[in-house]
Amino acid sequence: MRLTNSCQNERGAALIISLMFLAILGLLGITAVVMTTTDMQIGGNYRANAQAFSDADAGVNYAIAMMEAGLKASPQTFSLPTTVGGTSALTYTVPSGFSFSISDITMLGANTYSFTSTGSGPGNAQALVAATFSVSSPFNYGIFGVIGMAMSGNGRTDSYNSSVGPYTWATHSTNGDVGTNATGAGAISLSGNAKVYGDAQVGVGGDPSTAITTSGNAAVVPPGQKLAADEAKDMTPLALPSGGIPRSAWSLSANDSETIYSGTYRLPGISITGNGVGEISGDVTLYVTGHITISGNGRLSVLAGGSLTIYVSGNVIISGNGITNNTSYPEDLQIYGTSTCASITIHGNADLYGAIYAPAASVAISGNGDIYGSVIGRSVAISGNGNVHYDEALQTAGPSTDLQLISWREEM
Repeated sequence: MRLTNSCQNERGAALIISLMFLAILGLLGITAVVMTTTDMQIGGNYRANAQAFSDADAGVNYAIAMMEAGLKASPQTFSLPTTVGGTSALTYTVPSGFSFSISDITMLGANTYSFTSTGSGPGNAQALVAATFSVSSPFNYGIFGVIGMAMSGNGRTDSYNSSVGPYTWATHSTNGDVGTNATGAGAISLSGNAKVYGDAQVGVGGDPSTAITTSGNAAVVPPGQKLAADEAKDMTPLALPSGGIPRSAWSLSANDSETIYSGTYRLPGISITGNGVGEISGDVTLYVTGHITISGNGRLSVLAGGSLTIYVSGNVIISGNGITNNTSYPEDLQIYGTSTCASITIHGNADLYGAIYAPAASVAISGNGDIYGSVIGRSVAISGNGNVHYDEALQTAGPSTDLQLISWREEM
């Protein structure tokens, strides 16, 4: 009989087991290397994509800043498209340390524009951010006074939208907001029977419970609220533009009458007194380097189909028959007081359809006439029985160059 050597068999089994362990260890090593390499690739891709996204985001902010700078430049170096679907190219130089490209600016609709910013990172990583924005109008309140505003008497504020239809109490809205950048006690003062059908907002950090005071039957009518602003309203006065066709002062008295036709004119002043009548036909812009006075039975009339924009460096007094805007659209009568326009006084019983932006002027309004539009001044005091009906259509009006981001999203 032949005997089997068991020791030899055991040595053979041990060799096989050792080889198996070595194979397993090899597989584990390969797996570890693959996983480490994959993790490194994932980490690298994440960093590359994060950098691309960061640059795309920076491109959005840079584009907004460059557009605002171009709109504010004199002469302008950038202009927004004016027709839906139209585009404007933005000229820019990418700042050092960033990598992005900005598309043309496209007009989507009324005061709505869009563009994209594409950021680039290592390894051809890219991120695309789409942004929409609008132009902020200076006329975003019914009444706003930089250092304060006051309403007394029987007047009220509310709102309507002239692009939808004329104002009626039955269809009025409650966006007749009033505001100020001031925060002290009584920064907004409502007395008598004054009513605000909208919000009353004081400056950043103000306490509405003390900065907004009411007496008598005055009130901020719910759902209107008493609020403090998150940021101060920019109240930089507009500069008197250069240019314009030179002409003599517009001075009308007795039974004088004169019509100014479409165009942009530069003149030292306006004075319409007695029974004088000045008429505006077509789209007219006046650069007034001095004062404006309309008194007695004098009247300045914007004819149907026309519009009047006034930049004035002096003081303004409007009384008597005042300014008649026959279009009944507040946007068709805009008055801008420059940094040297110190006071605007409106007194009388005639209604005024128009918008006033004079952040360096004390604005005083009295009488029984209503104002349809917006009143913005350094301080605003309204007394008498007149109301202020804020026209929400003015939210897209005016020569503002500040842009407001509406939406922002990453396109996948």
